[in-house]
Amino acid sequence: MKEKWIMTLRSIQHDGKETTESELNTEAEFYQDKNGDLVIAYDESETTGMEGSRMNLRISPDDMVSVIRTGTFQTHLVVQTGVKHFCHYETPFGEIAVGITAKWLKNGVTPEGGHLEMRYIVDSNSTLLSDNEIILDLKKQQASAGFPEMS
Repeated sequence: MKEKWIMTLRSIQHDGKETTESELNTEAEFYQDKNGDLVIAYDESETTGMEGSRMNLRISPDDMVSVIRTGTFQTHLVVQTGVKHFCHYETPFGEIAVGITAKWLKNGVTPEGGHLEMRYIVDSNSTLLSDNEIILDLKKQQASAGFPEMS
């Protein structure tokens, strides 16, 4: 069953010159699919700059994380420690093929929610584009006075 959860996603990006940080607090769907992957899905918004897109984070039992964006901008990134993945990334400025190399991935997400941290390098033609860190917390949404529980 797909239930509503509260997700906090903190992103830190280093491009070699500057460091930018952002934090997103949003409602998300969270469920385990038939393959055993844990899936976190949420709609992008004007805040993220990707309005009209839907984001799916798929955490596989072997600690591989797939970041799949559908809608206005299509992206499929794979983060897995010890493996460089060649991926597709689409932005408002165009499409690019990128290499994704995980520095580390710490998965504490279970069907009860949890915490995920990962750090990975994004390059194009072996040129560093960014060094990224993602910190994600996921908690079940609590019903509050005056508001019905989401189903």
